[in-house]
Amino acid sequence: MPDDRPGPNPGADDSQAARELAREPAVEPATDARPDARPDRSAHRTAQCACGQARITLAGDPVMHAVCHCTNCKRRTGSAFGISVYFDKTQVLAQRGDTAVYAFDHAAQSHHQRRHFCPACGTTLFWYVSALPAWIGVAGGCFADGGLPEPGFSVTHQKIESWLSLPTGWKIQRD
Repeated sequence: MPDDRPGPNPGADDSQAARELAREPAVEPATDARPDARPDRSAHRTAQCACGQARITLAGDPVMHAVCHCTNCKRRTGSAFGISVYFDKTQVLAQRGDTAVYAFDHAAQSHHQRRHFCPACGTTLFWYVSALPAWIGVAGGCFADGGLPEPGFSVTHQKIESWLSLPTGWKIQRD
């Protein structure tokens, strides 16, 4: 079930903002596993933040692997796009280290997000999207050991940088 708690309030004093960003249990229980999503669970993949303090280990292959060109993903990554790797929540094997949460309403895509990031180095490690309640998104660049399959989707494609070209055959979502 999506968490409807609001994110940091820009008008709040520092102590209130700190309480709103208080650390919380990072991995939410699986609530709506999809029977049609049957990833290979034989391999384990670990993603970690830049300083190594926070990490998440998942079983098997992702359910979806995409690049997103929305302004929020560009700001989250400091890059031309974000690499988003989605797994079923039941694939989460372990989460170690503390994370803080940045929550917001993504008006352009009509959903709520809760992004978990390392409070020490600031790396966004994983997130939950209200429109995908059975899935957990993980930042693709945090899987430093490689081995991820090629992304198959380009999301918010109308905001792609003019100098960027993607492989043919990917599914394109323009909104």
